[in-house]
Amino acid sequence: MIFEFILATYITKKVINVEIVNGNIKGVVLYSILYILIILVQSYMVLKHCDIRCILEIIMRGELRDKVFRKLQKVGTKFYDDNGAGTILQFMQNDTNEAARLFPDIMVEMFFMGLGRFTIIAILLMFIEIKVTLLIVGLYIIGYAVTVYFNRKTVKEIYEIRKTNIEIYTLINDGIEGFLTIKTLEIAENKIQELEERLKEFTEKNKNVEKIVGKYNSIFTFITSLAIPFIIYFAGNNVAKGLATYAEIMLLIEYSGELKYEFNWFIKHLTDFNKSFISYSKMLKFLELDNMENVNEGEDLKRIDSIEFKDVNFSYNDNQKTIKGFSLKIDKNDKVALVGKTGSGKSTITNLLCRFYEPNKGKILINDIDYKRFSIASLRHNIGYIMQDVQILPNTIIDNIRYVNKEISEEEIENIFRRLKFHDKIMSLENGYNTDIFSNTDILSTGEKQLISFARIMAMNPDLIILDEATSNLSYNSELLVKNAIEEVTKGKISIMIAHRLETTKLCNKIVTMQDGIIV
Repeated sequence: MIFEFILATYITKKVINVEIVNGNIKGVVLYSILYILIILVQSYMVLKHCDIRCILEIIMRGELRDKVFRKLQKVGTKFYDDNGAGTILQFMQNDTNEAARLFPDIMVEMFFMGLGRFTIIAILLMFIEIKVTLLIVGLYIIGYAVTVYFNRKTVKEIYEIRKTNIEIYTLINDGIEGFLTIKTLEIAENKIQELEERLKEFTEKNKNVEKIVGKYNSIFTFITSLAIPFIIYFAGNNVAKGLATYAEIMLLIEYSGELKYEFNWFIKHLTDFNKSFISYSKMLKFLELDNMENVNEGEDLKRIDSIEFKDVNFSYNDNQKTIKGFSLKIDKNDKVALVGKTGSGKSTITNLLCRFYEPNKGKILINDIDYKRFSIASLRHNIGYIMQDVQILPNTIIDNIRYVNKEISEEEIENIFRRLKFHDKIMSLENGYNTDIFSNTDILSTGEKQLISFARIMAMNPDLIILDEATSNLSYNSELLVKNAIEEVTKGKISIMIAHRLETTKLCNKIVTMQDGIIV
């Protein structure tokens, strides 16, 4: 950039002060060609700069999303209790986009393309006319002070925009996950209206930011525009007195415009800088969270032979206990049904057992040893958890099973489905076990898809089976289909079944009725 400025200054002085004065047209043409070459080189450098900057931004965005996703897999369950889907989507989408722009895009444009080039041009202009240059720089400093004052107001607005954006993401997520419920209750119009209100609020808040930016941009433009009259007056007097040449006044006018252009890079990106810096700070704060699960710390749990809850107390917050003095012994081959109203603490017991949470008081013993001595990874490896919502992975039937056991053979998979009395149905499909059941959503019923979950657990072969209301979303016919599967998957295993239907509890030798966190 310095080389470009010196050459341009030299050419301008040479053309105006020498070639034009002497009427040397060839010299004017020669210097014009040289100037065009300089512009071509400059254009090429700008193009390469844009390419590198864009590539760096894409790389950083990908790395940030990878780090956020990996962190989300390692944080404790409490993080998901404290942060909804909207906040997490904000991290994955908006914050990674904005944070990735901070260094390769915004910082480069503000401090190199903006302040850096401004400083270099100002220093070089001082060699032409120091007093006029200092006067121009003073005007820009005044303009900057006004800009900083107004810019402080945008930070608060940006935080408000973030909150609204999280609400929008939450509404969109709820609309997707609760699609059937929304349709069934016929509240689609209410949801649309709610989203439109949030979008309108989001638009208004962005307009407020733009109004503030517009104010300080217009004030900055007015203040810096005074530079030209000052140049004409002071530099013009010097030309009249013979203290400066026409080329110098021309260079002052031209490069004062360059000063304004470069400083505008800085001013224009102040709001972008605020957004990116806030997102980057949020990302760092999230990535530095220390509530990560160290799943490999502790002894290796080989197998589960017995489980005992001893006077366990637990609460999700300090206001109300969810589990109160819970004591229960579960021996090898026991099948225990946990029954009770919603909110009685059934799922909390299984969450504690899986160490998604840990007791506030009391102990959970596995094989008569405090389960905190064992690593979380080995504990969960010995637990097969089947939830009421069917989890089908985006692939074929056989890949859905091999997801949990890569070493299992096709013959073993077929034997599992034979035990579940589902092999014939699979073979009736066009591609058999290689049928893509994720894309072809209608070829299997909900109950049949639930059998895929059962087969996946059987492929894991854990010691403890937890069924969290696995039949609650099924029709009567589908429940009969799954009943045989429950008997197969729990055969020879310790089993805990959260159930609300009598048909499920018939399979158990212990029935524990819970109410308000205690056994009644």
